[in-house]
Amino acid sequence: MGLGSNLGDSLKILQQAWQTLGQDETISLIALSHPYLTSPVGMESECLFLNAVGILETSLDPEKLLTLLQQVERGFGRNKKTGADGYQDRLLDLDILYYGDQVLSFSNLVVPHPHIADRLFVLAPLTEIDPDHCDPLTGKSAKSMQNELQQQLNSGREVRQEIKRNTWPDTS
Repeated sequence: MGLGSNLGDSLKILQQAWQTLGQDETISLIALSHPYLTSPVGMESECLFLNAVGILETSLDPEKLLTLLQQVERGFGRNKKTGADGYQDRLLDLDILYYGDQVLSFSNLVVPHPHIADRLFVLAPLTEIDPDHCDPLTGKSAKSMQNELQQQLNSGREVRQEIKRNTWPDTS
């Protein structure tokens, strides 16, 4: 799953959202990447994003998992502006990137997430925690997709995406 924030104390928000998900009896947290400070992609904003990728196991079906993620988003104060076009600044964004090796398309959910291959802020943290993860649509590994995107970015065929690996605060 993808976690993102570009408003408020994003580091704290992402960390607390991950912990909140782990408190649900239907979810087991497996791994969480480092947070990555990134430039906005696909939107105009003066606020940088903090993004991470987590691996979890759940007994929920994809649509019920989406409902739970949206409840957590709202619990952290996310309000989607009605009538607004495109992406918006947000306190918390939780996305289902993959659901096992399934390919799904519902009116409110497409899995794998349709923009994985062109988002360095997804591929870098995914590669960190599961470089061999195989995309069920392309058959490519996360590391391979990251390398291909990086080549496109370096050649100028894609708009530059700034990214810098960060660290979680010590909670001990």
